[in-house]
Amino acid sequence: MRSAGGWGLAAVLLAAVVALASSHASASPTGSVTVKWQGQALVRVALTPNYAANFGQIPAVIGTQPAPTHGPDAVLDGGSVDFGNVLAGKNYVYHYAVHLNVLSNSTTGLNVYGEGAADFFNTADSSTIPLASAVYWLPSTSGGSDSNTGFSPGTPFEKTAGIVTNNGQFTTPSIAYTTYPSPISSTTLANADFYYDFQLKVPYTATSGLYYVWIVYTVVAK
Repeated sequence: MRSAGGWGLAAVLLAAVVALASSHASASPTGSVTVKWQGQALVRVALTPNYAANFGQIPAVIGTQPAPTHGPDAVLDGGSVDFGNVLAGKNYVYHYAVHLNVLSNSTTGLNVYGEGAADFFNTADSSTIPLASAVYWLPSTSGGSDSNTGFSPGTPFEKTAGIVTNNGQFTTPSIAYTTYPSPISSTTLANADFYYDFQLKVPYTATSGLYYVWIVYTVVAK
C-alpha cells in the first residue's frame, strides 16, 4: 500500500458505539399514588462500510470522473474504508463509505455523533496529521446516484475530546462522553438510515507510509 513519493492510507471507519438514554421513575409519597415511568430508550446500530457497488476512492479531477479504486482491506459490505495508494497534496472522495442503520424505541428521535479516536497515525515513522485537516464527511445516497466528487464541500471530522479506550491499529476503540459534541446527523424518527461518503485531503507534508484512524459513531436517543 505504498508508492514512491505517495502516501498509503488505510482509513478504518468501523467502530459503532451505542449509547442509551437514561430512565427514571417517580411516585407521590402520600395520598393517592401516581406512578410515572419513562422506559429506557433502546438503540441498535448496524454499521456497514463499502455498502454499495462501485464503492471506493476517486481523485479530484475536472470533467469525467475515473472509476473508483480501493485498497485491499476494502470489500463490498464489509472490511475497512481503505483509500489505497494516494498522493501528497491531492484530494479524494470515497463513495459509499459508511451506512448506519439505526433501530430504536425513541419517541423523540436520534442524534448521530462521529469523531476520530485520535489523529492520523503513520505506522512507518509514527508521525501524525491533524484529523480535522484531512478527513471530511459528506451525505451520500443508498447507492447508484452519488454525485459527490473530491471538490464537493464536506464537514471535517474532529478528534474527540471524550475518553478513548482500546485505540490501536487492530483494536476497536470506544469513546465515553461527559459532554456530547454537535451531532453530524439528527432525525425525529425512531428508525433511520444514514449514508456517508468521505473526503481525504492529503497535506503536502505527509510522509510515505501506512496511515490509519478510527472513526467512532455514537447514536443517542434525544
